[in-house]
Amino acid sequence: MTGTAPDFDRMTKEEIANWLLEADDITAWREWAKPSSPSGTFVQVDPTGEAVERVVTVKMPGDMVARLDSAAGRDRAGRSGIIRAAVEEYLERHQGEAA
Repeated sequence: MTGTAPDFDRMTKEEIANWLLEADDITAWREWAKPSSPSGTFVQVDPTGEAVERVVTVKMPGDMVARLDSAAGRDRAGRSGIIRAAVEEYLERHQGEAA
């Protein structure tokens, strides 16, 4: 197949599939199908515009988790609250330090 690339935006999924089956070079389709996303950092927000908390997985030794759970049982914020407070304290102590 030679010539200019078809207008993929106007083609049906079936037409695109057939074009792909017959094409010798699918570079035009790959460029068209490449995801486009703006650059930058994005934060998920709730309907009021407040940032939504993100889940972070942390690996810890079993004995540390047991001690954390014991402390969390006495702390209203629970496990997550204790970890958030510890990270916040660490970040404040090390503010401005190079990574």
